[in-house]
Amino acid sequence: MSGIAVFLPNETMCRQAEAILSKRKNHVIVNKPTTIDNVVEETRKAIELGANIVVARGHQASDVKLYTSIPTVEVVMTAQELGLLIVKAKKMVNKPFPKIGIFCWEGMLCDTTYFEQLYEVKITTYHLENQDDWYELVEHGIAEGIDVLVGGEKCVRYATQKDFPSVFLSTTGESIEIAINQAETMYEMAESEKHSYAQFSTVLDSSFNGIVKIGADGQIQTMNRVMEEMLKTSVKSAAGQHISEIMPFMDGEKIGKVLAGEEETYSAFISNEKNAMVVIAEPIVVEQVITGAIISCNRTMRLDWSEDKMKEKLLSGFVAHENLDHMLLKRPGFKDAVALAKIYAQSSSPILVEGYSYEELEQFCQGIHNYSLRKNGPFVVVNAGNIPVERQMHALFGISEAGFDKKQRGALLKANDGTLVIRAVDKLELPVQRYLLSAIRKKRFGLLDIENESVQRVDTRIIACTSKDLKKMVNEGRFRKDLYYLLKAFGITLPKASERRMDLEILLDEYYKKYLERHTRYHVLTPEAREKILSFQWDNNDVQLESFCERMILTATRRKISGEYVQDLLDSLYDLSEQEVKIPQTSSDRGFLEEAKIKDIRDALMRYNGNRMLTAKHLNISTSTLWRYMKKYGI
Repeated sequence: MSGIAVFLPNETMCRQAEAILSKRKNHVIVNKPTTIDNVVEETRKAIELGANIVVARGHQASDVKLYTSIPTVEVVMTAQELGLLIVKAKKMVNKPFPKIGIFCWEGMLCDTTYFEQLYEVKITTYHLENQDDWYELVEHGIAEGIDVLVGGEKCVRYATQKDFPSVFLSTTGESIEIAINQAETMYEMAESEKHSYAQFSTVLDSSFNGIVKIGADGQIQTMNRVMEEMLKTSVKSAAGQHISEIMPFMDGEKIGKVLAGEEETYSAFISNEKNAMVVIAEPIVVEQVITGAIISCNRTMRLDWSEDKMKEKLLSGFVAHENLDHMLLKRPGFKDAVALAKIYAQSSSPILVEGYSYEELEQFCQGIHNYSLRKNGPFVVVNAGNIPVERQMHALFGISEAGFDKKQRGALLKANDGTLVIRAVDKLELPVQRYLLSAIRKKRFGLLDIENESVQRVDTRIIACTSKDLKKMVNEGRFRKDLYYLLKAFGITLPKASERRMDLEILLDEYYKKYLERHTRYHVLTPEAREKILSFQWDNNDVQLESFCERMILTATRRKISGEYVQDLLDSLYDLSEQEVKIPQTSSDRGFLEEAKIKDIRDALMRYNGNRMLTAKHLNISTSTLWRYMKKYGI
């Protein structure tokens, strides 16, 4: 149980306090009269009872502060209370402008600046500095000619012994009530902080991440149970130690910069034989002052490449997970293509899917398979672009120079009664194209020789994928015309990501969230940065966009990801400075244009006094592009 202890110098003041407390809800657990000699002992007893705040006055308050660590609220005389005592003292001597000496501890009185004018008296205040100087101070005041002494318990007792006029620093109860109100406010704040800390501790302990709180000096203040388990230590043993002593794998210099406000955040990926984790440090800012930092450690899952799982993957083949309706939710720009695919799925005829992203192509093929009557059959994918020319016949049909390989069936037989997806169909050699055409039309393929006839019947749905212009390849003699028209009859073209603004927005949000969570980061994408990403011509659709999002998040050093940072990253990754409009030029034209560009850059630099950011903005290029131009032309 916690509460407030009230210690006052006499019974009268304690009764005043009791009257105040009886009128309101309070948290006072002790209210008793004390003396200079026993107030410290009584305070220690109250602390044992649960008191966490003390109300006291004068010398007693000073002793409580000196000999204990409990927060103390001092009773300060109000103007009304002190005014009544001045009037009483003035009546005792019955003379004009009497000299009144007030003996008290510093901070015990209200402001007395205008008391002399108000009460027509001369006031001298004598501040006690320690418990032994009151005797000399009273003698000094009497020697200076004071007419009346106003003071505390010991001073009044000594003045009475000398038969010197004195008035005890009594109160009407107003100052006691103010002090109790202050103590109650402190109590409520302390309780609120205790509850907040308890909630904070609960949040810490329920977190899956390890969390450490450090002060502005880098010393550990607290940590949760997950972090204790990670570091193989306890809060008690770690508290007070510098973070670099407990977590030596962190960059102490970087943490120092975060605490100094020189960097917004610190993040690092830590990996060793036993653990892999992402470490992030964020400053705690109170009224624009950094008071410490929160450090979180998130364990990351290692890839499990166990032998059993590898065998399972190899033996089961490719599994079709995607479906067309689910794909449409993420890529509404595929609406027309999906509608056509659902129609084609009713047939067993071969399909040609043209697109720029092989990931989207594969997902689309999975959707067609799962929407068709063959969804319970095998789903096999072959990438012709990865198969050596001499191995294409064997990979697709199981045929080699030695004949038909019954042990190693080709992909066409593996996908029997199901679907075979041929990626990069444009990479197939002409003889293989002829064999494929025959197998599709006759639903069989084989190898004939004098001694043996081997014919394999097959019922496999072919979906051919490409990112090339097959019509152009037909005209160039690199792709069979009859196979092209057979595939093209059921053709679907997936639009580029740059033509699907809504899809890009969905994909950007998905990948952005995905890699924030994966790498345990927190960044804000500014509207300018978002627009630069969405307006970029993504050649490889979602694969390129996804890779860019991960790179952007991993290398971002500020909380806010700006448009300039995105532009610089796009420039460095995809060399946008080279993607300018190309105009046929003679050598003299090229020299003239370069001179003009150099002049524009120099003029802009002079205009903005060498400020690269303003210069780049004026030239409508990024700062990194400007830097490359300056380096290239020796500016």
